[in-house]
Amino acid sequence: MKLKICLMGLLCLFFQVNAQTKPTTKHLEIGDKMPDVQITNIMNSKFKTAKISDFKGKLIILDFWNSFCAGCIAGFPKLDSLQRQFKGKIQVLLVNPESDHETERSMKIVIDRMNTWSDLPFKLPIVFHDKAISENFSFHGVPFMVWIGPDGTIAAIPDKSELTKENIGQVLTGKKITLKRSVDRILSPGKGNL
Repeated sequence: MKLKICLMGLLCLFFQVNAQTKPTTKHLEIGDKMPDVQITNIMNSKFKTAKISDFKGKLIILDFWNSFCAGCIAGFPKLDSLQRQFKGKIQVLLVNPESDHETERSMKIVIDRMNTWSDLPFKLPIVFHDKAISENFSFHGVPFMVWIGPDGTIAAIPDKSELTKENIGQVLTGKKITLKRSVDRILSPGKGNL
């Protein structure tokens, strides 16, 4: 009888462990091809959905952020300025990863704040409650940035300090560049700066 109970217990453990095992997603690194994911929930833009291939031929700058990150939001004017400077050559997407803490209202507050800080209308698209893009990268906090080259491969995962017009120009001309890599931060919503 004890043997049967032990075997039943082991079988329960086996099924429980196997039932909780998720398929692992390969996280992309520099040089990997970005999948042509469907992007939904786009705010502050004329388009509400898009695919990565819709931006083919442009440098795509993915800026992962959340509304609790003051440092993230402080970088938006620079990204907006670079988007205007390299019009038609780059596409900045502010990617807000899926979270229970974020609301459409908090996104609108950020957009309104950006519009009051500048004489020019804030035009950067916000990918709200994103999972399709975020699941392709391994990061533990924000700000976190990824550059997808015009050819669709991951060109850089740079530190915010590497966001310069010179570095963008080099990527656009096809030069291979080595940038200081982004250092992941511990994600703790509600702390302000991460």
